[in-house]
Amino acid sequence: MNYDLKPKEYEIMKFIWASAPEGVTFGEVHDYVNSLGKKESRQRVNCFIQSLLGKGVLSAAGEDRHKLYTPAISKKDYDQLLAGRLLNQLFDGSLTTFVSALSGGNGLSDEDAKELRKLLRERNKKK
Repeated sequence: MNYDLKPKEYEIMKFIWASAPEGVTFGEVHDYVNSLGKKESRQRVNCFIQSLLGKGVLSAAGEDRHKLYTPAISKKDYDQLLAGRLLNQLFDGSLTTFVSALSGGNGLSDEDAKELRKLLRERNKKK
C-alpha cells in the first residue's frame, strides 16, 4: 500500500483516528475540513476520501450516503511505518545517527536521554 499522505489527507486521517472506532460520516469529514480554514467543496473532500481509500489507510462501510469511514491502519502503526521509512531513507537505518541529527549534534538533554533509556529498558523487557 502507498501510505504517503498529502498534508490535507493527513489532517483528515488525524480527525478520523481521533473519532475511531465509531467511524465518521462524509458530512462530518466535510465539516471538519472546512473548520480548518479554507473552505473545500464536497467534491474536493470526496477526492481526498477516495485517495485515502485507494491508499489503503481508510475503510468504508455502509451504502452510498450512509457510509461510515474508519481507519484501515491505526495511528500508532502508521507512525511506526513512517518512522521506519524515514530512518531507513535518511539515516541508513541508524538510530544513533538519527538521534544525533535530531539533537542537533549537541548531545541530548538529560530528560531526553532518560526517556530514551526508559524506552530501551521497556523494549528489552519484551524480548
